[in-house]
Amino acid sequence: MVVTEIQKRFWKDRIFFFGILAFVLLYAWGVVGLFRPWSAGVVAYEFHAVDFGMGFGSFLLPGQVYQWICGAPDPHSLTVYHTVLLLVFFIGLSALLARFLRRVEPAYRRAAGTLLFLFLTGPCTFSIFVTDLGMPEVYWVYFAALFFLCLAYKPLHLLIAPLCLLALMVNYAAIICYVPFFCILLLYKLSGETDRGAKRMLLAAFIVCVCVSLAGYAYLAPNTMKNMKLSFEEYNALMRSRGVTELTYTDSLFYGRYEEDYPADFYARMAANPFYTEGETLTPLQRLVNFAVFRLHMVRLHLAGRSPLMLLVPLAAVAPILALIFRFCFGELKNKNNPWLRRFVFFCMPALFFLSVLVSWPLSFDFFKWLNFAFLPLFASFLYVFYREGAYVAAYVRRAVSAFTYPQILTYCAVYSICVLSAYY
Repeated sequence: MVVTEIQKRFWKDRIFFFGILAFVLLYAWGVVGLFRPWSAGVVAYEFHAVDFGMGFGSFLLPGQVYQWICGAPDPHSLTVYHTVLLLVFFIGLSALLARFLRRVEPAYRRAAGTLLFLFLTGPCTFSIFVTDLGMPEVYWVYFAALFFLCLAYKPLHLLIAPLCLLALMVNYAAIICYVPFFCILLLYKLSGETDRGAKRMLLAAFIVCVCVSLAGYAYLAPNTMKNMKLSFEEYNALMRSRGVTELTYTDSLFYGRYEEDYPADFYARMAANPFYTEGETLTPLQRLVNFAVFRLHMVRLHLAGRSPLMLLVPLAAVAPILALIFRFCFGELKNKNNPWLRRFVFFCMPALFFLSVLVSWPLSFDFFKWLNFAFLPLFASFLYVFYREGAYVAAYVRRAVSAFTYPQILTYCAVYSICVLSAYY
């Protein structure tokens, strides 16, 4: 009898966790993976074949960690390695979301459950980490999970700064998405904190994160290419000896060039750009600006043959969620009864989305991938606000969707959930 009661209590306390985990795994395997085994692609292998023996800078950390654990690069071990990491992440994510759902009052669980369904499915959250297993930026969401753990406990607040630095080591472009996402949520928690000691710790963590992140970016962005020890030809030869067949991304990021040639007028147009500086002995800032000019012209060339629908389809899928979140943020921003810090936070949340999109799209032809990196932090921020403010946010969600019928909402959720795209499509 006692054992039965203990078992009942165990399953009652964990029913949300097991339910969410089962849904996540079934969706990832069936809808996203189409019931096929997951597999790391050639781009993932390209980024995991590099290591610190080639130099020091951004983009090298994922490959170095993988090789520390698994040894020499191998496509099969890379698939196993990232499958295990992703499964562990899904377990941790399910635990976090189950805690969120338990905290919501029963009257608002339908609204919360709908938001969680949209958070776990669709084109711009976690599906790209399955379709493109092993993409280096997956570490950003792993660090985000650790960030929420550190944010929950005061003694761990200062550990958020190393997470910011690690995110920049994965890709220094984290400075326009995940690093400010961490900083904004630190300020959000600070805005609602009443304990003086907790406020001091949050403020200290925020200041340290900003200083570490700016210093890390200032070093990594201009010096990653400079710190490469191998020539362009030596690097490509070494990568091919490790079984790499795709060199486009790392060639561009480490050397600012490609093996295949561009049209004759490509380099002439680039050199004519007023921000481009010719020569070999350039300052770190000049190298960074030259790289940005190169990427801008490269993206223009690649986008010339793309259909506008490739951008409009994922944008249309997430537009209702963006409208829901933006409306809430703008309402809090306009509410003059809110403290200035809270109003500033709710200005920063949507502003970060636009910043991430506007800065990344001119410099990367993987615009869908960057839509994900803008959308997922925004959605996670909104869910965290929901977690902390409960009934207030739930009541807003119910009011916002009251104009739609349940069949309309269910239809949108169904279409949204099957809209799955590759990060590099």
